[in-house]
Amino acid sequence: MPVIRQFFHTYFTIIDRYLMREFTLNMLAVTVVLWLIFVATRFARYLAQAALGNLPSDVIFSLLGYSSLGALSVLLPMSAFLGVMLGLSRMSSDNELTVIAACGISSSRVMRNVVIFAGSISLIIGALSLFIMPDVVSQRNSLEQKSKLSAETAGLIAGSFKESRDGKWTFYSEGLGKDGQNMVEVFIEIHRDPKPLVFRSNRGRFEIDAETNNKYLVLENGYRYEGQPGQLDYTITHFETHSLLVETGEKQEVNEHLKSLPSTLLWQRGHARDFAELQWRISAAVMTLILCVMALSIANNGPRTGRYAGFLPAILVYIIYSNLLGVTRAWVAKGDMAPWLGGVWVHLVMILLLLAMLNRQKLYFHWLQLRRKQGAV
Repeated sequence: MPVIRQFFHTYFTIIDRYLMREFTLNMLAVTVVLWLIFVATRFARYLAQAALGNLPSDVIFSLLGYSSLGALSVLLPMSAFLGVMLGLSRMSSDNELTVIAACGISSSRVMRNVVIFAGSISLIIGALSLFIMPDVVSQRNSLEQKSKLSAETAGLIAGSFKESRDGKWTFYSEGLGKDGQNMVEVFIEIHRDPKPLVFRSNRGRFEIDAETNNKYLVLENGYRYEGQPGQLDYTITHFETHSLLVETGEKQEVNEHLKSLPSTLLWQRGHARDFAELQWRISAAVMTLILCVMALSIANNGPRTGRYAGFLPAILVYIIYSNLLGVTRAWVAKGDMAPWLGGVWVHLVMILLLLAMLNRQKLYFHWLQLRRKQGAV
């Protein structure tokens, strides 16, 4: 801390430190509010899953911790944007920006502090999105999968028959192993016409494929019976290992798996979905820098407009920006857009909008001159 304080006192003036403090405090306040909202909604979701028996109650807080950490890369861009906007709006409504300009400090000096602040936050977001968050999401997904498998086997009562939700399976297990996941003396009947299937094995366990998120029931050292009871065309097959597809992985689960892959692996594989995910991670940092500079124009609307006058336009700009990036991500993943273009066009459009907002007085002046010339002619 003394080293950081000495660095700021050496290279930043009182006005610079004041601006940085305003941006930081507002960003932290917005981050805490958004983080609490996210934690509350995710906690309610986990409680609902635990009430249905799809998730053990003892892992809720662990999953909540991983989820809240994983949300930082999504919350920080908006928090930094609103932090800069709210800080500058308050200074504008209290005439502080007018006093700063009257003291000989130009608007470019204020913009320099905004760029330094936004650049620092962008570097942090880039490191989080590219290197830290994939590992956090991977650990969360691993814990969630193991928890769901434990809940799946915990619902089995030793020595009792259990029917699947669609009524196509009848399941029986003599008991569970010490780990609570491996089953012993497994019996399964699959109802199908014209030849039902019957499986009997010494051991069984549930597994989830890491690539497709399909859920399988893996049977070991057993027999497979196929045929209609009482008929002569009966087939008996002995197997060492046999996998049965229990549930197909949903698209959301596949996307969650893609989020957990390291950035270097996404670059090496080079699939369209991999490039889309990689561009999404990079876009979080680029978006933060562009939005924070744009907040300088949104917030400085004059002293009589109020400190929250730019809040609604800021939210609209963020929603449009993030939605455009999301749509572009889907286009790249589907192969409808070239990966090299990707989210670049969205950032270029927002940069052009930013330049227009920063130079709106000059553009308005040129427009008036053009109108006068046309009127004179």
